[in-house]
Amino acid sequence: MADCKSKCDCGGTASSNCSSGCVSNNSPASVYACAGASNVGKISFDLAIALHNADRYKMGCAVCVGAGDCGCGGMETRAGKKDLLIDGCKVACLKTMFEKKGITGFNHVVITQLGVKKEATFSYNHMLLEELMDKLEKKGW
Repeated sequence: MADCKSKCDCGGTASSNCSSGCVSNNSPASVYACAGASNVGKISFDLAIALHNADRYKMGCAVCVGAGDCGCGGMETRAGKKDLLIDGCKVACLKTMFEKKGITGFNHVVITQLGVKKEATFSYNHMLLEELMDKLEKKGW
């Protein structure tokens, strides 16, 4: 795994100019999301953004990890908080990708296992995000 100290948050090297292109906050752990082509893929991504905006996690770039340009996934912080992977469905593409990259030590949640039915649409009731945030908080995430 690459040395995270030599990488900036968006995955570029510390000498590259990436600070202007990636969001960040002061959260010690990152959240990565599925971006699948269904409602649960969209919900996964929107939930990750909501967790970032609530300062519970900072948004990480799963595509960057998959491309091999980021090596910072799956790290446990000094406070014991682990990165969070949010997959939309039981196929768990995100978790599989991280494991194939040799990245472990993260928390993992699947949107369909939280009671959301996978559908061939990007539409969903946005009140669902609050409910899912509450469910994750109850898990300590």
